[in-house]
Amino acid sequence: MRILLTEFEPFGGDNINSSQETVRAVDCGEFGDIEIVTDILPVSFNRVGKALCRLIDEKDPDVVIMLGQSGLSHCIKIERVALNLMDSVNGDNDGYTPDEETICLDAPPAYFTQLPVKKLRDCLIQSGIPAKTSSSAGLYVCNRTYFAALHHIASTGRRTKSVFIHLPKISAEWPTERMKTAIEKVITMLKL
Repeated sequence: MRILLTEFEPFGGDNINSSQETVRAVDCGEFGDIEIVTDILPVSFNRVGKALCRLIDEKDPDVVIMLGQSGLSHCIKIERVALNLMDSVNGDNDGYTPDEETICLDAPPAYFTQLPVKKLRDCLIQSGIPAKTSSSAGLYVCNRTYFAALHHIASTGRRTKSVFIHLPKISAEWPTERMKTAIEKVITMLKL
């Protein structure tokens, strides 16, 4: 099994991104017959879709786990839905601020992950890691990325499955090590 694990560069004036720090901390050699490949994605509405689709085509993963940082979250959020919409008042790292724009005109209004979000959540909670499912990845670049992955998988007929996971910002309550443990638990569960 091959898993593509993605992170984002810092954005919004932050010097670090919890997704980037978490991916760097994950021990990719720890999972036996699971090969983990990682890459960093731009916080850019216009560039992230092509970058991610290229990675999926090049790496040919069985599963794509995309990590992003949510400054408003106080737990791990496993996203169920990607909307065909982007909107932002703050803009991305390129300064682009979409205003309720459709991502892809010939795509459905939303895609759902094929992975069991409740089982992933329960696995984390049973391990003492606060987690919840979410039915909205927002309308920022995280959602744009998730939609790109699910649309590319659906339109190319791949059997790849994908999920987007929001992480809190790094803090005393949420050090990188705790988020690393959470993602390693998710990877281990996907192995079963």
